[in-house]
Amino acid sequence: MKQKLLERMKDWTDVDIAMHEIALCLELIPEDNFPKYKRFYWSNSEKSELLSNLLKDLVKIGFLDMNEDDYTYKVNPNFAFDREK
Repeated sequence: MKQKLLERMKDWTDVDIAMHEIALCLELIPEDNFPKYKRFYWSNSEKSELLSNLLKDLVKIGFLDMNEDDYTYKVNPNFAFDREK
């Protein structure tokens, strides 16, 4: 059974791994092979920009928490879609 993003990002996660987890959950990439795709996350491409913007937007709505000191992300366990941030 495929793990949900809530499970995959329950702990603080580096930005490139967070991008990888989102790409997996959206099925943008066919396999969980981080080393194979890492270069895309650090490239200046439309794909990396999209994933970066998704991270920022998920922080904006409160789904993700971001630690600005070390640029890591995790799922906000208190997030509720039906409530205003």
